[in-house]
Amino acid sequence: MNPVIQYPPLRIAALLLIIAMGVSVERLDILFFLLILGQWWLVAGGVPVHVFWRRFRLALPFFIFMLLFFPWTQPGSGYAVGFPLALMYCGRLLFSLQMLTLLFHQLPLPVFFGALLRLRVPSIFVEMILFTLRYLDVFRHEASSMLKSLRSRGFRTGRWFSLKSYITLSHLLASLLLRSFRRSEKVSMGMMSRGYKGIVPVRDLALPHRLDGWKAGAMAAAVFGLLLWSISGGIL
Repeated sequence: MNPVIQYPPLRIAALLLIIAMGVSVERLDILFFLLILGQWWLVAGGVPVHVFWRRFRLALPFFIFMLLFFPWTQPGSGYAVGFPLALMYCGRLLFSLQMLTLLFHQLPLPVFFGALLRLRVPSIFVEMILFTLRYLDVFRHEASSMLKSLRSRGFRTGRWFSLKSYITLSHLLASLLLRSFRRSEKVSMGMMSRGYKGIVPVRDLALPHRLDGWKAGAMAAAVFGLLLWSISGGIL
């Protein structure tokens, strides 16, 4: 059975609850079963491997840093005791990435924000997220066009340390901030001219599928069972 919940508000609520229970597991052996379960849900839900890999590689430096350095931060415990703790934190993060990948699979951002409003998330928070994403996209577009223009005039980064390149890039950053600020003003004026009054419109959503409730209940029950198993002592 495909574990993907089709009704967005129920999907968000169920998977956030599952994440909260999953990161509360405190046994490595049970966390291993939890990761297997999460990966099986991704495969059964038809999530492409490259989609999960895009998120995983962003967290990969954190995994490496945690495994190498976190064990030494435990006072008086040594690497042998601190390493399982590092594995625990990495496993929790990996499970969260699995569930977030499942959450956003075939879920457009406008539908996601509309579902948040239906879950009674305050509109001001949804607006803040929307504007942040919009202006980050403006910033990225301006940076890409300016860097492309520099390269067309012969700019090359060259070695890892080049004073001339750093000076040029610092000028680029200052110009980028000014251009992005002006562009954001135009975006704001355009929204106002189209009748925006500070209220995020709530989109109509399709009715929940009859199996969505069963899927959410079964997935939450499976993770809750593993959490209870962890509390009771686990295997090791």
